[in-house]
Amino acid sequence: MGHNKLRLLLVEDDPGHGYLIQKALKKASPAYHVDWTTTLTDGLDRLKLKSVDVVLTDLSLPDSAGLNAVQRIRESNDAVAIIVLTSLDDGDTEDEALRCGAQDYLIKNEATPYALERAIQHARERQQGLVATQNLLAEVEASRKLLARQQAQLKKKNQRLRRLCKTAQRFVDNVSHDFRTPLTVIKDYVSLVREGNFGEVNAEQAQMLDVATVRVDDLNTMVDDMLDVSRLEAGMLAICRRPCEISDIINYIVPSLRQKSVVKQITFGLEVPSDLPTIYCDREQVSRVIVNLMTNAMKFCGEAGNVRLSVHPVPSRGELVVAVTDNGPGIDPSNLECIFQRFKQLKVNVKQSTKGFGLGLNIAQELVALNLGQMHVESQLGRGSTFSFTVPVAESREVLRRYLAWIQKTNKKFPAVSMLSMEIDASIPPAHADDVDLFLGGLLRQNDLLWRFDARHWIVLIVANEAERGRFLERMENERDLTIRNRPGDPLPPVRITPTGTWHTAEQARAIIDHLNPLSDEAESATCCFNEQPLETVSTT
Repeated sequence: MGHNKLRLLLVEDDPGHGYLIQKALKKASPAYHVDWTTTLTDGLDRLKLKSVDVVLTDLSLPDSAGLNAVQRIRESNDAVAIIVLTSLDDGDTEDEALRCGAQDYLIKNEATPYALERAIQHARERQQGLVATQNLLAEVEASRKLLARQQAQLKKKNQRLRRLCKTAQRFVDNVSHDFRTPLTVIKDYVSLVREGNFGEVNAEQAQMLDVATVRVDDLNTMVDDMLDVSRLEAGMLAICRRPCEISDIINYIVPSLRQKSVVKQITFGLEVPSDLPTIYCDREQVSRVIVNLMTNAMKFCGEAGNVRLSVHPVPSRGELVVAVTDNGPGIDPSNLECIFQRFKQLKVNVKQSTKGFGLGLNIAQELVALNLGQMHVESQLGRGSTFSFTVPVAESREVLRRYLAWIQKTNKKFPAVSMLSMEIDASIPPAHADDVDLFLGGLLRQNDLLWRFDARHWIVLIVANEAERGRFLERMENERDLTIRNRPGDPLPPVRITPTGTWHTAEQARAIIDHLNPLSDEAESATCCFNEQPLETVSTT
């Protein structure tokens, strides 16, 4: 069997034993290089001066007794392999020698060449394995300490980023407010002049004033875009989803869109059937989406521009489709995905009178998602583009189905979702019931959902587990107390609350659709008022 040249150190004070062991080692392998010392002190000196692979030591030496030799050798060199050669055949001593750092324990009269060769080989392997393990543990510990330092640094950086983010959000809010105030004044004054309140306005002047009004609206849209980006990033965008009519939304925004089309000399078409179903959305946000899509279409339709706004129902999918079509240059298929990225604007051969931030389509897509719909785009080069989005009809099961699908899509892991049934007394006047509706809507975050069954019954879905649901109820009671203090003599009616359940997986959450009726006997028996005992946490599995 071949060997590398191993350097051995024999520490043995008995000349006879030393000679016999050296002879056995030479017979075991002529490749062994053996140094022999008769005292532990000389052995330790030799160990410091020369590289040694294995130390074979007796336990009874002139300057050492017992396991002291093993301990001192190991303290002197933590990498060398140690074999104890002794005449003492004692199991306890052997175990103790191994605990002190030796790799093997041989009785001298059993130290045959074969036994010595195997002991040396195994001792080296065990010691090398031990050293490798110790080095690995040291590396792991060093990595752990490095990771701890990096985590501490990352925590500080995250805290700083949060502070900067809040500062940036406040800056955007403040700057947006500072922009909006003079823009409102400018638009009001322009309108007063345009209407002839300060003297007759000729056709050319009227056209110029109309252009100024349109530009003010463009700037207001840009301000809204900046605000929405800030609030979306912070998860603080106010949302108030309610049943509403798409015709009311369109009728509200069409005058300003028509004015813009006239100024830009664009043909504006409108196709809105009169018998459309009620939809469920935040009407302000849907208005923003339509305005952004129309503004984008008017910007890119080019000469002899033609823009059409149309709406049609899709009963089989429980939704309306709102579409904006233009006759612009179209979009290359390779760019259809990136057009929805923030701060992304495509280079087109169309003269643009208004430059934006590249936020409109991105914000429109996110607002559509918040309203439980989807954005689509179809385009042909040289023919134009159609941007469309869907809005769910105001049907409870359809809305809840879309809400749960949206929650699952926007979270890598499905979060806990809790349902609360809420009710006010039948004697409460309708105006006060509407106040309760506004109060409940103001409590919710953009990931929560409020559904009003009738004048006095609601369900609330919040992204929260049982503990977080309890904190929501505490916040609700605190906000109610604050609201009451701000309206003395006209208190907000008490609301009875029933925790219907908490679902922790998408599969469990599908049971929510089976818990829609807040008027069930179970709900009636479980209701309680504000300021009474805390509600018991209920979990549906």
